[in-house]
Amino acid sequence: MTLQNSKRKLPDKRWNRAVLSFLKWLNEYYPDCTHWHLLTRQIVKEYLSCYEGNSSTHKRLQLQPIQQTSRFMDNEYGLPDFASNLRIGSKLGATPKKVYLADVVSFCDFLKKNNPRLEAGVALQGLAGLQLQEATRLTWDKVDLAQGLIEISGEVKNEYRNRVIPVCSRVIDALIRAHKRKRENKAKVIEINETVIVNRSGYGYNNNWDSYSREVKAEMKKWNPKIDWAVKDLRNCLMTFASIYGLTNDLWEQYVGHVPKTVTARHYVPRLTSVSFGEIQELERQMNFFRFQVIEPLEKGICGEFDKKILNFFEHGVVL
Repeated sequence: MTLQNSKRKLPDKRWNRAVLSFLKWLNEYYPDCTHWHLLTRQIVKEYLSCYEGNSSTHKRLQLQPIQQTSRFMDNEYGLPDFASNLRIGSKLGATPKKVYLADVVSFCDFLKKNNPRLEAGVALQGLAGLQLQEATRLTWDKVDLAQGLIEISGEVKNEYRNRVIPVCSRVIDALIRAHKRKRENKAKVIEINETVIVNRSGYGYNNNWDSYSREVKAEMKKWNPKIDWAVKDLRNCLMTFASIYGLTNDLWEQYVGHVPKTVTARHYVPRLTSVSFGEIQELERQMNFFRFQVIEPLEKGICGEFDKKILNFFEHGVVL
């Protein structure tokens, strides 16, 4: 028996571990169940009971190969989708960490002095809202330093993660420094599609983002050993900032690649290489929206203007 794994969300290793765990259990308790059509909803429920006490997230990840294969067999061969709507639950195992803007800027400044190779990655995660894998996969052909734009495309979690976004000046500065180091590297010929973030040997991390995560975590402990973020938590910074100042809206959600809540918010051109004048106009229109509603407040937050306005309001009843 094999489980369909196209368009999976789990990384390869976790996907394979989840598949192996299920097959071992199935072989022990239902050794005669050797083909997909012999599986039943009751068998899957019994397997799910093995994870009683685990978080809903863990349960969903363990059952993802089964549920995805069940949908595939239904769509392709008309077999019953017996693994749908198992009511696993949607409660998170842990509340998402709050990551404050001032702390991310401080960490970026620390890396600029102590480990500049990792500065751009942390800036992209913390100040541009990229997922860890999105940051490590970003290549220079998807970066427009002149316009301050980056394109996230290709291997992404879902179609709405394909996007073009403007980035704030602190991210651009980090990218310029990374690009300068790239040009000064005489050890090898560097192609245009080389990744922005490179390992100690000057090559991309590819799918070995665990190595990048360990390196950033080690630097994080040097910077502030009391901070308990996971490296993937850096992405929470923008939505923490937006929530604190009441800025959260569809554009902020779209900026970080969350699924849009409205049909209108789903339609903009998510690529730098526009093929027509109409696409160029639409891209520029969307970038201007992002600059006005996301980048301008973010720039003010980085330089402390938001806090000054709030303090002035409470002291004098006036907003500057």
